[in-house]
Amino acid sequence: MYANVHPIQVLLAEFKKTGKLYAIKALKKRDIVTRDEVDSLMCEKRIFEMINASRHPFLVNLHGCFQTSEHVCFVMEDLKLDNLLMDADGFVKITDFGLCKEGMGHGDRTSTFCGTPEFLAPEVLTDDNYTRAVDWWGMGVLIFEMLVGENKGFPLSILCQSPFPGEDEEEVFDSIVNDDVQYPGCLSPDSISIIQNLLKRNPEKRLGAGEGDANEVKGEKFFKTIDWDALLAKKVKPPFLPKIKESVDVSNFDSEFTSLQPILSPPPVSCSLSPEQQEAFADFDFSALHG
Repeated sequence: MYANVHPIQVLLAEFKKTGKLYAIKALKKRDIVTRDEVDSLMCEKRIFEMINASRHPFLVNLHGCFQTSEHVCFVMEDLKLDNLLMDADGFVKITDFGLCKEGMGHGDRTSTFCGTPEFLAPEVLTDDNYTRAVDWWGMGVLIFEMLVGENKGFPLSILCQSPFPGEDEEEVFDSIVNDDVQYPGCLSPDSISIIQNLLKRNPEKRLGAGEGDANEVKGEKFFKTIDWDALLAKKVKPPFLPKIKESVDVSNFDSEFTSLQPILSPPPVSCSLSPEQQEAFADFDFSALHG
C-alpha cells in the first residue's frame, strides 16, 4: 500500500496479463455520497479522460476505472516517489484532479470553497467568487516552499516552510489576507521577483492572470535557463533521479503505509448504499488497458 489517508487508499497492483504495475486509488462510495461529491468524482474522471487524449507527459494517465458495491477505483500509471509525484525518470507529474473545475477560461468565475489551507488565495477567503488566477497564487506558495526548504518545527506539520505560517487554520488564513511575505536571504532576486508577482493580492494584477496565462509565467527571468520545448519532450536531464532497485521497489514511500496489508477498508455494515445511490455511479467504469 502506498497511502492510507482518509478517505483515500492507494495500492500498488499488477496487471496479470502483462505484468505491468499500476497505482489504484480507491475511495469509499459511502464517503462520496455523504459528502455530496459524486459530481466532483465524475468531473475528475472526465478530466482524466481529457488528459489521456492529450498524452501530456507531465500529467498522470488514467488506465481505467472500476467499482465494487463499496468502492470506486482509479487505475493510474505507477509513479516512483500528494498531488505532485516523481516518475522513475525523475520528472514530476500531477496526479490528483479531485478539486478541478471544468470550463474555467480567462475571466470565468467560480465560488467553491476548497483547497489546502496554506495554498488558498486571499480572494477565496474574502470574496464571493474568484477566477483561475487562484492557481497562480498557489504556484507562488509552492515555489517559495520548494526554494526555502524544510521546516520540521512548523505547527501544521507540512514538509516545507510556508510564506504564510500560523499555529492553526485561522492564523494561516489571517496571514494570507494581511501579512507581507518574509523572504530569506538565500533567495535570489529572480526568485523573489516571481514569487512576489505570483503572490499579488489583487488577482487582476497577478502574474498569469491575463489572457497569456502560463506564457506570462514562463517568460519570467526565474525560468530564463529553461528550454520549454525540450522539457516538454523530456530531453532535459532531471537534476535528481530516484533510486529504484526493481519494479516493485517501494522504498521511496513511507513505511507507515508500505507495511500495511493491501486490503481496502470496508465501510460499516449498516451503511450499505441504496439502489438509487448506487445508480449515481453507473457511468464511472472505464478502461484504456489492452492485452
